[in-house]
Amino acid sequence: MSLGLPGHLVQRTLARAIARAAHWFALTCFSAAILSVSILTLRTPELWITIVVVAAMAALLILFTRHRRIPLAVAYLLVGTLGVYVFTATVLGVPDVFPASNMFLVALPKMALVMVGGAGSTALAGVLWSTAAFLLAEAAALLAIVGATVPYQPDLFTLSTYLVLVGVMVLAGIDRRASNAAQPAIHRAVQDGANRQLRDALDTRAIALLNDTTVSQLVALSLAEPGALSPGLKASLRDTLTTLHDTNWLADIDARTTTSPQPAVHEQAPTPSPAWRSSAVYTAVERCRDRGLKIEVTGDRDALARLDAGSDRDVGLAVQQCLVNVILHAGIDSAELAIESDRSTISLLITDAGRGFTESESASDRLGLRQSVRRRIEQLGGSVLIWSRPGAGASVRLTVPAEPPSIKPKPTLPTHHTPVRPGSLNATPANATPANATPANANATPAPRNPR
Repeated sequence: MSLGLPGHLVQRTLARAIARAAHWFALTCFSAAILSVSILTLRTPELWITIVVVAAMAALLILFTRHRRIPLAVAYLLVGTLGVYVFTATVLGVPDVFPASNMFLVALPKMALVMVGGAGSTALAGVLWSTAAFLLAEAAALLAIVGATVPYQPDLFTLSTYLVLVGVMVLAGIDRRASNAAQPAIHRAVQDGANRQLRDALDTRAIALLNDTTVSQLVALSLAEPGALSPGLKASLRDTLTTLHDTNWLADIDARTTTSPQPAVHEQAPTPSPAWRSSAVYTAVERCRDRGLKIEVTGDRDALARLDAGSDRDVGLAVQQCLVNVILHAGIDSAELAIESDRSTISLLITDAGRGFTESESASDRLGLRQSVRRRIEQLGGSVLIWSRPGAGASVRLTVPAEPPSIKPKPTLPTHHTPVRPGSLNATPANATPANATPANANATPAPRNPR
């Protein structure tokens, strides 16, 4: 039987369940005994002592249930043995009521006493406690029957209860041993599954990195003009060698830094924000600009700061692969990158007006979009949408989950009150604007926005 619990909790849970079931059975026996004797007391008042004895046993059992201690178990056995003797001697001492000693009413306190074994911490301890209780109960009942006038007959009720309880505890112990033996196999299976997932993730990352670095640079070298290498291609080769020499890509120990490559000469270019400069997408854009690609970036650039280090790295590599594909295959030297965000996702749209392609007709050995973009983004829990056809350019939309944006409270400006002189209640304060006043810049023409 599997409880869906760790191995170290199964034994404690089963022991607690058996103990509660046994104690509830014992309390039911005590309740039935008190009810039956109360009815008999109407005709035989001397049976009231049995109610006191059974109530004392029930109270001690409740105390033992709340505090499972060995001294309480021993006290319950001793008090229960004395109670069984008094109960049996008193009930069987009533003349002309019970024809034999094996009556169900006489067996009720004995069955309740046997239930002490259900509180054992192990199967062996439970069997020993139940056996001791069974022997003490039968011995006390036998002594009481010897002094009574009814004949002795074996008590099958108590014997059956003892055998059922012992059988349950033995089966629980056997099942516990089987579960303990199977626990290492379950742990090995879980570990093997985790190892397979880790190997698959590393394989995917290695294949994507191979395509991002070695394959892309070999293609770029094959397409380069004969002669000296261009400065952009040299810088790209240098970055590739640095990436291959480093092994941080094997482990998720990345952290955001501001050591992004310096942008090329951009006349009157605005200073990028720290959040944008620290992102891997910014690094990818600058690397592709160094290779001669003109990239126009629009949208919410600072939203990339909501990505963790691993997601930021993979999104940057995916964007870089899309831009490299524009350099190698689009036949143009310009592309657009638009960044959008909402509360739970960030989307990046890479667009070019080049040759275009049909994704379904791509060769099976082309790993760019398949490994470096699509599978990389899907491992982050995101999605990739591609719109392209020959002669109409291409658009690739990358959508990845992100942390919700942090809401900064708006600062509260202090309120300045202008004192009003007596006798001038209708005067307008110096810093107030009349209702019919026209602002100075109301009719001014707004500055034109930068066209895309």
